[in-house]
Amino acid sequence: MKKIASFLISLTVIGFMVLSFSSCKKVDPPTVTIFASVDGYVVAFTATATDTDNYSWTFGDGEVGSDQNPVHTYAQSGSYTATLTVTGEGGVAEVSTTVTIAASPLEMLTGGPAAANGKTWVFSPAGGEGDGIYKADVDFTFEDPLPAGILGLIGLPTEYEDEFTFHNDLSYSHDVKNDSVVTDIIFAMINQIPFRPSAEDVIVLCPFIPSAATFTFTEGTDLTLETTSDSDNENIWETTWSGVTVLEIEGGAEFLGVMDFTRKYIVFNISVDALQLGIFVSATEGSKMNYPSHLLRMTFIPK
Repeated sequence: MKKIASFLISLTVIGFMVLSFSSCKKVDPPTVTIFASVDGYVVAFTATATDTDNYSWTFGDGEVGSDQNPVHTYAQSGSYTATLTVTGEGGVAEVSTTVTIAASPLEMLTGGPAAANGKTWVFSPAGGEGDGIYKADVDFTFEDPLPAGILGLIGLPTEYEDEFTFHNDLSYSHDVKNDSVVTDIIFAMINQIPFRPSAEDVIVLCPFIPSAATFTFTEGTDLTLETTSDSDNENIWETTWSGVTVLEIEGGAEFLGVMDFTRKYIVFNISVDALQLGIFVSATEGSKMNYPSHLLRMTFIPK
């Protein structure tokens, strides 16, 4: 009996030691690293973690996620701190990274979602490099420069006050400060609109009432227009410009910059601080004078 009791006591001691050893076994804390791949406004996050069973993301713009490798779309350009917190049996680990979203050309134009009232542009009094008069041919053959202050030089200085506003929802608004706008004299004559001549008789002022409008903004597209020229103003032909950015105003008689027959504009350059457009105008006296023959390359700046 003593031997059996001693044996049972030994088993109890061994069992207690095993349990004690098991309960003291160390659990490794989680570890985590993250990588971010930026494509425009879309960021693909990749997390590499150990000893983890829960993922909690904050993307720096008020949005959150719980996937290990989420794909997140930011609404606005800027720098954001994305943070991943992981938890496991051994505790908690956290890591952050900064992602930078560059503004798209469309956001540069409208100000993006953060611009509640849109972004307003006006004619630049200083002009821009390359501003000038070009033929509406496939090569945009240069004819004459547009010097700084051109509207003032031809007696239309108040037109620098007119405002052209683009909104993130693709609506467009236009504020005419003196009840008149710059237009091609041919457009005014054909449409029987009263006008006031300027010092340059191909550009005049005519009355205008703004209306509701929208716009489209298409990058890397082909623009085809029926055009004419001052060397053959009795015929028209199709001209195509490939791989250009086209801004089109849609709705009523609304326009951008200089009112004429074509409401499609080529965006030559755009940044946060400047917008350079190609504005098609009709400058012939033939039977096809309502087709574009020239292009005005003009610069706008934010108000």
